[in-house]
Amino acid sequence: MLINKILQKNYTLAEDFYQLKLPLNIDYIIPDNDSVRLLSQFVEEMNISDLLGTYFRIRKNTATPKQMLKIMLYAYMNK
Repeated sequence: MLINKILQKNYTLAEDFYQLKLPLNIDYIIPDNDSVRLLSQFVEEMNISDLLGTYFRIRKNTATPKQMLKIMLYAYMNK
């Protein structure tokens, strides 16, 4: 019995580069007078050093504490 061998390149050897990641810039979609921009500016100007001090170990590719604060406040604003 003859077995045909099909040779394929193994593309999963470099696991770090297995998934294509594209930057998603939606900044141009949000209007200039939207409340999310005001909230973002407000949080950027806040002194949140105590909050940042509690998160001494942040993993790669995760939201920062400042980003999470913005998300939580925006979600609370919009119920």
